[in-house]
Amino acid sequence: MRSLFAGAVFGTLVLASAPPTFAAVNRAIAPVPASAGVAIDIHLPLQRSPDLDALIALQGDTNSPYYHHYLTPAQFRASYGPSATNVARATAILRGYGLSVVGTETETLHVRGTSANVERALGTHLATMRDNLGRTSIGPITRLTVPTALAALGATVVGLAPHTSPQPLSRRTALALPQNRYSPTGGYWFDDLKQAYSYPSYGVANGKGVTIATVGLSDYSTDDALAYFQHEKVGPGLLAPTPKLGRILLPGASPFDPTQGISDEADLDIQQSAGSAPGATVIGVDTGSVGGSDPFYAAYRYLVESNVADIVSTSYGQCELYYTAAYNGGTDFTGNLRAFHDLFRQGNAEGITFVFSSGDGSGLDCYPVAYFGPGTGKTYGAIPGAGIWVDDPNATGVGGTNLITKSVAGSLSSKYVSENEIGDRIDTPLDFFGTGNRISGALWGSGGGVSTLFAKPGFQRLVNTGSATQRTVPDVSMHMGGCPFYGPGVVVACNAGRDSYDLAVIGGSLAGLIGTSASAPEFAGLLAVKESLTHTRFGNVNNDLYNLAARQAKTGQAFFHQGQNAYNGVTLIEKGQLGYNTIVGVGTPIAQNYLYLPLALPAGDPQTPSNP
Repeated sequence: MRSLFAGAVFGTLVLASAPPTFAAVNRAIAPVPASAGVAIDIHLPLQRSPDLDALIALQGDTNSPYYHHYLTPAQFRASYGPSATNVARATAILRGYGLSVVGTETETLHVRGTSANVERALGTHLATMRDNLGRTSIGPITRLTVPTALAALGATVVGLAPHTSPQPLSRRTALALPQNRYSPTGGYWFDDLKQAYSYPSYGVANGKGVTIATVGLSDYSTDDALAYFQHEKVGPGLLAPTPKLGRILLPGASPFDPTQGISDEADLDIQQSAGSAPGATVIGVDTGSVGGSDPFYAAYRYLVESNVADIVSTSYGQCELYYTAAYNGGTDFTGNLRAFHDLFRQGNAEGITFVFSSGDGSGLDCYPVAYFGPGTGKTYGAIPGAGIWVDDPNATGVGGTNLITKSVAGSLSSKYVSENEIGDRIDTPLDFFGTGNRISGALWGSGGGVSTLFAKPGFQRLVNTGSATQRTVPDVSMHMGGCPFYGPGVVVACNAGRDSYDLAVIGGSLAGLIGTSASAPEFAGLLAVKESLTHTRFGNVNNDLYNLAARQAKTGQAFFHQGQNAYNGVTLIEKGQLGYNTIVGVGTPIAQNYLYLPLALPAGDPQTPSNP
């Protein structure tokens, strides 16, 4: 989901024509034979849950003796993992249905058995599902029920596909590049963004010693990353060494394919995070397709068990409501999200920070149940809702803005001027999931809203978030851009003087991309710069974000740009209106202040020693 400008990286750029990529919905295509082997994961809840939440809060409290004192995976398992008794009980219950536990991790049992036995255990019928992106999985076609004895242990079945699949949160834009560098609205290279957001000089802090993992459904292209950085004078013999790049390919990993949106996403995540922190190590994690487990659950499980990354950034998401029973034939998949919640809490306790894109549907990022019903060509309106993972209080949600910068013909300067986040209205009703129905009233812009699953966490009580009881998102924002390209004939109410975009190299060509898929890895890079300065992990960074926002409200000391004019279809923020909102969170970072380096040498013009 991107805008691809065909042509050589250093040559004339021409807008390429390509079909739009819409969201994926899983459809049954074949029954699963009774004797076929099926793999599922069973998640058992962590023990001493209130104590764990208290520990994580103390790890983020500067006045606590536990501040930034993190656990190893083994220490976490011993203190908070499910009890040996519960693991034994669950194993015995599963064995009674003819299923075998073939492996265990902190909170996960890997289970194998025939389709017939899995169906008997879960009271459902299984089918092979395929989404409109061609990916296959196994899912229930009737209501799924966890056995009573297993449910009494708090067990959740993870991996059997819900109705919809998480989506990459970037999209193409039909903007062409001007002849200079470039205009007040970009396109922006990584060093343009660093100057605009007042990063310190590369020599002061660049993320050295910190490891970022980006998680997605595809491998990335090393060649694309090298071309991207070399264009801005980062590489052998240039102003700064090439960022250290790595990859983790889990079983069933998808190779890089420049014609696929998931590969565009992988490239964008690597390039944005490493560009924001060129001294860091950035690892692209391809979730693969692990039979019997949600691919993202498998990836996060691997990361918290291996403890190889300090910061984990993901640019995928989906409407939270789509995991409720109403959208899944009576099967409630919200337990899957609570299983993710335990993984995020384990990671936080180990010092790992999870960063997620907040979504690109503005405040109307969900579609009603009726839209997913029989395809009769009916048109329905988009509805408010928060996204999955970003809604979790143990993750940091990153929204986005349109950035306006100084632009002088012949100059590379990209100094900050202002920001806005006015959702781009999609005037043509579209069938985003291929259901045979259409959605009208949709907007493109920073996703945000109120969670129906998670209560308001303590750190959000430091500011007025607009909800007295529930978690709201996003937490913070950076540049995302606007004016999506959905294909010929689709009218989007764009504004050339407002909408902006980022640049990436995809398949050897330059691409213009927009979305919170860009802002999330950029913020992950900024966190890496902060960690490199303090020589410590941050775990759940939200307490720090909201403390700074509260301090800004009280003293006027500016850590974040606030007061941007914003509208997301639900909320209107007038220019100059300060404080938190569900469009951009606490605002966009003023990096030198956010890093406590207000007097440090700043990142100067792009392609100079202070800002390669």
